Amino acid sequence: MRKLFVTLAVVCLVLAGVSLVSAATAKEMPENVTIADCQAKQPSVVFPHAKHAALDCKACHHTQADLKAGTDTVVQKCKDCHVAPEKATTPKCSEMGMTKNPYHISCVGCHKAEVAKNAAKPLPVKCADCHKKG
Repeated sequence: MRKLFVTLAVVCLVLAGVSLVSAATAKEMPENVTIADCQAKQPSVVFPHAKHAALDCKACHHTQADLKAGTDTVVQKCKDCHVAPEKATTPKCSEMGMTKNPYHISCVGCHKAEVAKNAAKPLPVKCADCHKKG
C-alpha cells in the first residue's frame, strides 16, 4: 500500500512539473498560434499573434484584465475555457455559427468594426479568409 502511495505521489509531482513547464508566460509571446482544437468542418486557423500584440491583451484574454506583454504572467489560452466550457453561457469554439463561436464573435466582430472605420483596411471577415484549404 505504501509503495502505491509513493508511486502515485511521484506521478502527481511529475504531472504538476510538466504543467508548470508547459505554461507560457507573456514574455514568451508566439509569432503565430495555430487554432486546431476547435475545428469541426473547416481547416485549422493560423492566427498571427504578434501582429495583434499592439492590442490590449485583455481584448482577447478577457479573463486576465492585468495581462501585459513581456511580463512573467502565465497566459491562459483560449482553448482552456472554450473547448469544453464549464458554463453553458460560455461560447464553445467548435460551434460553426458567427454568433456562437468565440473566435468568430471576437475576431470577426473586431475586424468588421475596424473595416467600418476604414473600408480601405482589408481584414479577414469571411470563412475562407482564415480557414485556408490545402
